Amino acid sequence: MFTRKIGHSVVLKKCERVRSRRARLVTLLQHVNKNVPFYKGKYTTFLSDQGSLSDTDFWAAFAQTPITSKQDLSDYNNDFQSKHFAKLYDLIRNGQAPSLFAAINHLLLRKDFKVSISTGGTSGIPTYRWLDYPDANNMAQSFLHSFHENGWNRGESFVVFYPLQSYFTGTYAQFNNVLDTFFGFSMVPFEDVTLERVQVLLKTLNQRQSTLLVIFPCVLQRVAEIMKANDIPPFEGLKYINVSGEFFMDCSKSYVQEMFPDSRIEITYGAVEIGEVAHQYGPSSFDYKVFSDYAHIEEGPDDTILITALQQQGFPMIRYQMEDKALVQSDEHGQQFLLQLEGKNTDYLIGADKQRYYTSFFNHMVNMLNEEFGGPIIHFMLRHKEPALQMNFVLRDPSNKTVQRAIEGACLPVMLRTFPQFTDIRIHFPKHFEHDYTRKFKIIGSGDGLAEVVGGYYQRQAS
Repeated sequence: MFTRKIGHSVVLKKCERVRSRRARLVTLLQHVNKNVPFYKGKYTTFLSDQGSLSDTDFWAAFAQTPITSKQDLSDYNNDFQSKHFAKLYDLIRNGQAPSLFAAINHLLLRKDFKVSISTGGTSGIPTYRWLDYPDANNMAQSFLHSFHENGWNRGESFVVFYPLQSYFTGTYAQFNNVLDTFFGFSMVPFEDVTLERVQVLLKTLNQRQSTLLVIFPCVLQRVAEIMKANDIPPFEGLKYINVSGEFFMDCSKSYVQEMFPDSRIEITYGAVEIGEVAHQYGPSSFDYKVFSDYAHIEEGPDDTILITALQQQGFPMIRYQMEDKALVQSDEHGQQFLLQLEGKNTDYLIGADKQRYYTSFFNHMVNMLNEEFGGPIIHFMLRHKEPALQMNFVLRDPSNKTVQRAIEGACLPVMLRTFPQFTDIRIHFPKHFEHDYTRKFKIIGSGDGLAEVVGGYYQRQAS
């Protein structure tokens, strides 16, 4: 336990706290206005005027400053780096992980590294961001903060179950014993979610006496399905499960809870570009409390949200446009909340009333079907390409024809009436979803719906 405290308190230093979100933003803008080419000079007028503004007028004026897009990040990537990056050691060269000596020397001792990580993306062609030690530490702290919001405490062991090629999982896994001793952290990588990998995961959770599992929602669903199909008993004693990165349907969460009965399962919102910025608030998986020390969030144009990462100065992201849909609200103390978070703003169907129907509509539909028919549905997916639409339901008992006919009878009239552009609507009942788990899982997807890769390190050639 002593060495874990060293890992958490020396290598990962807690982020500095300031008087207010406004003060943190002003400090950030003063820095980037002088030291970051992409932002240089953009905030001169705002900074000169801000001291005389009320809080309401301050945030209104900030909302008039430029928006940063993912295209900007791609086109002007080098310009997002603060001046000091030119002197840093490139930790991942030619797509290769460093030697153990180089990793310890530059990552843990000298802390003079820079490293690039890919952002994933709906296009399937990721861009990337750079991390130096302070930004990497801030990002790590945002994850630890989300774990703490989930109930976990520093010093307790946790396990991460991620795809092999994402976020250095393969490299981390080689040093699991050191990482567990120093940080209480173990990585279990996978290329596919198989019975063998599930058994390794459960064994690791037991051996490490872990209180927390970090995992993607669709992967957690598949783990639970494999456990059930292979008569693996519910895994008891795991206190917390933290999920992020995808929409988490109520039916899926309920099913997973049966296989992990003691776990407090909650969801966190963030991105590779900015780290974690909000955590589930209350019982709903779609309402979040924003981390005030880490981010300021605004509603952007065209059902987007804009995020300013308040802690990151090496490679700053200011009013960065995320293709996610949510309502942003503040309480009387200025605390921000993300409400009705839908996930990607491109994942919707246009109804007969010309309104957009996002994933929450189908989550509600499945909830009603489960209430009506005794809870047979454990997962749902929709794929569309006009004029065809395919609805896929995973049932507790895939062979129950009576339930299948009941679901078909309840769904088809509603779907035909609500989405008349689809003249070929089909309903399937697979035993489970065949999915490439190195890619994001979409509840609503056009075509195969598998374009968005999970982020990882950017395999580039050294210049």
